[in-house]
Amino acid sequence: MSNLISQVRANLSSSISADVVDDLLTAYQELLARHRASDLQTALTKAGRFVEHSLRLIEFVRKGSAPAEIRSVASTIKALENETSLTESMRLLIPRALYGMVYNVRSKRNAVHVKEIDPTEIDVAMSVAAASWVLAELLRTYHSSDEGKVKQAMAALTRTAIPYIETIDGEVVVGHSVEPRIEILMLLAHAGSKGLSRTELGQSAKCSASSVTRCLQKLCGASERCAHQSASKSYFITGKGELELADALAN
Repeated sequence: MSNLISQVRANLSSSISADVVDDLLTAYQELLARHRASDLQTALTKAGRFVEHSLRLIEFVRKGSAPAEIRSVASTIKALENETSLTESMRLLIPRALYGMVYNVRSKRNAVHVKEIDPTEIDVAMSVAAASWVLAELLRTYHSSDEGKVKQAMAALTRTAIPYIETIDGEVVVGHSVEPRIEILMLLAHAGSKGLSRTELGQSAKCSASSVTRCLQKLCGASERCAHQSASKSYFITGKGELELADALAN
C-alpha cells in the first residue's frame, strides 16, 4: 500500500499543496487501517476526517489555500456546487459522494436497527469504497505521470477495502485467523496489480510453507484459476479469485 500512496502523493502534489495532500492521504490510511482491524466505530470517525480533508483539498483548488478546518460540511458543499470555475467532478461528483456515502451515513445513523442488526459494518465498507473512489477520481484529474501507471493505480485503489490486512513495522500481515486459502487470496488482493512473489507470500502468510505451496498450486490450477502466476513468476489474484474472496469475507 505504501507504494500506491506514494504514487498518489507524487501525482496530486504536482498541482496541490503537499501538506493538504498529506493530510488527506493520512486520513485515508487511518480509515483503511481501522476498517482492516475491524475497529468499526473508530473507522467511522476517521471517515469523517477524510471528508473534511477532501473538502479542504477542493477549497485549495478553488481558492489557492486550504482552510484550517471545515466548519460546516453542508455549507461548504453548497458553496462548491455554485462554483462554476471548478470541474464537474470537483464541484458536484466528489462532494456529493462524500456527503451521501460517507458523512451523512456517519452522522445520522440514529434509528433503531431492524431486528437489532447493527449496520456499522456495511456503513464502514461503503465509506471505504467511497473514499477509495474519491482518491481515484482525484488521481484521474490531477495525474502528472504515465497514463498507463495511473490507470493501474486507480484500479488498485478499488481493491484496498480488504478487512484484516494490516501493515506492522513495514510488514503486511493478515490480522485475523482464516484458512490458508483465504489468507493467500487476501494477500494477493491487497497487492493488486503489483502482485507478490512466492518469497513475499511466504514472508506474509502465517501458515506453513507447504500450505502456501499447496494453495498456490490449486488456486492457479486449470480447474480453479483463482490466481495466476505471470512470466515474471509473481502471483496475482484473478477476477474469479476476487469473487471467491468477497463471498468468504461476507460470511
